[in-house]
Order: sequence, then structure tokens, then C-alpha cells
Amino acid sequence: MRRLPGIFLALCVAVALASCGVFGASSAAPTATVFVTVPEPEPTAATPNGSRAPAATTTAVVGPTIDAAGHGVTTWDSPSGNIVCAAFPNDGAPGFEVRCDVMQHTWTLPPKPASCEFDWGHGTFLTTKSGITCVSDAIAGSDVVGSDGTWWNGQPGSQVVTVEGRKAVALAYGASLKFGDILCTSATDGMHCTNTTTKAGFDISRAAYSLR
Repeated sequence: MRRLPGIFLALCVAVALASCGVFGASSAAPTATVFVTVPEPEPTAATPNGSRAPAATTTAVVGPTIDAAGHGVTTWDSPSGNIVCAAFPNDGAPGFEVRCDVMQHTWTLPPKPASCEFDWGHGTFLTTKSGITCVSDAIAGSDVVGSDGTWWNGQPGSQVVTVEGRKAVALAYGASLKFGDILCTSATDGMHCTNTTTKAGFDISRAAYSLR
């Protein structure tokens, strides 16, 4: 059992690999499916030669990067409030752990592993590897203005949003938070976190998730 002082209570479950993930998340992704997404919408127009028109593209917004060096817990939301994330120094190992939970999603999970005794698949985690969470806690609520994890509120890239009646601190679209080797960037298509050393990471949104 691991206690995150003043904020979280988590229990670790080993799923397929030996180490534990964020706030009790399994450190291993299911072996059967590591990518789930939804089909692209059908184009609504055709080109003169009868072929389908390409889907519209968007340009990513590049914003400031907030470095969490010297801080413990960091918590944040997506601007929509549908994704809640937290990061903290990795117990007993160098580096950080990051976890993102999605409040509402439309993607389908792989079957729950028999070794997962808790809640399966509310989100993703990243250390040196990425995976799907199996946890007994929730991080929603740790994102409120004035909490220890929102120490970065007021810095460029932060914004305050109202989520289910609470004032939470969100990472603006295009802005990033840096936790040692891990970089998390907020975008209109979801939250993207990458370990720049191992190249592992995850991309998560209401519509899809992927593990790298």
C-alpha cells in the first residue's frame, strides 16, 4: 500500500510485469490490445474525379512548457475537464510516474485481466513504460485551485476551469508540463505524454487511446 501524503490512497496490482504503475496502476499493458480508436468520420464531399476528399487537418498550437523540477505532486485537467492527470516522483526509482483518468469515453477496453482486483481501465499511466490503469482510487478532486498539486496555477499555460462545481486548474491547449524525462502536452485531440528517453507514452481522449 502506498500513501500519497494528504491526497491519495493507492493499492498496487501486478499485471503481467513486476513493477507497479501510477497510484496502484499495473505497469504492463494487456498483451492482446494496446491500441483502440474509433473510425474516422466519412468525408462529406467528393473531389471532381470522384475520389473522397481528404479529412480536414488541424495545426497544433505550441505553448509554454512548465518544468515541475523540485516539486512533488502535480495535478491538472484538460481544458474540457474530461481528463484529469497527476504526476509524482517514482517511489524507489528515478524519474516520475504520470496517470491520466478519463471521466467519459467512447472507446472499448480489452478484457479485464484476472489479476486486476480493482477498477479496470479508467485511464492510462506512464513511467518508463505505458499501460492501462487498474486502481482503487480516484484523482479527480486533487486538481482544485489551492491544492498542493496545483502549485503551478498562475503560470503561463495554466487556466482555471469549472468541473462539476469545483474550480480546477487545467493545462491550456498547446501547453506542456515536464517531469524529468516525461513531457505531457495538452491538445484539442487529447492529452499526450511521452518518456523522451524510452520513447514510451500514451495518447488519450474521449474518443480514443493509444499506448506507445
